[in-house]
Amino acid sequence: MATHDASAGTRSTRTGGAGAGGPGAGSSAGAPTKAWTFTTFRTLVALQAVAIFVQAITAGMIVAGRSGAKDLHGGTATLAFAFSLLTLVAAILVWKPGGGSPRIIVPSTVMLVLIVVQAILGGSHQKLVHVPLGVALFGGVIVMAMRAWSRPGGGSLSSASRA
Repeated sequence: MATHDASAGTRSTRTGGAGAGGPGAGSSAGAPTKAWTFTTFRTLVALQAVAIFVQAITAGMIVAGRSGAKDLHGGTATLAFAFSLLTLVAAILVWKPGGGSPRIIVPSTVMLVLIVVQAILGGSHQKLVHVPLGVALFGGVIVMAMRAWSRPGGGSLSSASRA
């Protein structure tokens, strides 16, 4: 069970031990995790997901032949990159000084690298790889969002109610 003390800005987990996967995993049971780092990470993952979803919308606009869609697609690509970079920074902050698991750094790094590759492919008009990679990025950010909203000790929120 996770508790949050807003005045202290900390989150403590009482799961009976460290679980696998969540931002609080890897810290001992009862050890505080700074809630602001976790909240920041969750917020940035959500913004990254929205930016990638908007990328899909603007890609459809390009296919439909809408004027200005390519510029809009390029602009939202910059936002997706920025949110991805900030998400990686937030993942590092969840780990140090937040006291959470370093495991969330790997998917955040992978997403950032893939977004850079995606931008390069899009800029060089390599649609054969650009489009499927965009679908993979959307799936990846959804997985990251699901993990970000799982309870800190690992597992989903629904399994937390059974514990």
